[in-house]
Amino acid sequence: MATIQIKRRTTAGTGPLIGSVGTVKAGEPLIDFNGEHLYIAKADKVASVGTPLATVDYLEIPSTGKVNTQIDAKITAIGLGSASTKNTGTESGNVPVLDASGKLVDSVIPKVAITNTFVVASQTAMLALSTAQEGDVAVRTDINKSFILKTTGYSTLANWQELLSPTDAVQSVNGKTGTVTINLSELGGTAAIDFVDHAQSDVHLSENQKEIIANTNNSHIMTDVGLSYVIMKSAWDALVVPDGLKLFNSLNTNYSPNIVQYYLGIDNTKVLQPSSVIDGGTY
Repeated sequence: MATIQIKRRTTAGTGPLIGSVGTVKAGEPLIDFNGEHLYIAKADKVASVGTPLATVDYLEIPSTGKVNTQIDAKITAIGLGSASTKNTGTESGNVPVLDASGKLVDSVIPKVAITNTFVVASQTAMLALSTAQEGDVAVRTDINKSFILKTTGYSTLANWQELLSPTDAVQSVNGKTGTVTINLSELGGTAAIDFVDHAQSDVHLSENQKEIIANTNNSHIMTDVGLSYVIMKSAWDALVVPDGLKLFNSLNTNYSPNIVQYYLGIDNTKVLQPSSVIDGGTY
């Protein structure tokens, strides 16, 4: 049986047959076991000094190992992350992609509404909110009501749901409705006259409180023929004797509650006394 051998590198180094010596035929394969490549000649060529064989004369086919190494090197060089090895889709382990509207499908991430509030003065203005999205709120100042866009389609009135709030009106008072007039006895309390009589009496006071009130006096400084009233402080300053009065106070604990006692007297150096001497001086 005939044996067909493909040209193979048996010398040191890697690569195809190159240089100024050698001949190849178009389609002729060369195997480089050292470099783990298969080379196929692109055309007939006889090497010479002027036209040597070069790697550009061959189609280079690397081994599987070489291909994997080159791919890994390329991935590392361009900085691809782990997502580069994943398939697109919506299943576990897939990389989701945007749909035609530039959004992720609802099965990947549910719709998230960031509510915007629009203040408008009419229904026409509400239905013209072109930037309104599902979940946005329109506050109608013309009717003092608010509406939320419950589904896509801002220009359709039926898509706006009124936001209901509990009424703050008083329904009834003690069983009465309408304009209500009510008194203490109707609320289970005492009659108004009885309340007034009780407030004006001292039956709600303790004996100690009654004693304190009984011992409390109102004090007044009265003006009469022996006293004149000055309306201006500057006038008062000009008329009085400077430091003519002396004032002393002390706390008297013999009373309950304690009282502060004030003692007022005339400075004896400011007035004539029986022992005073009036000296006319000399000249």
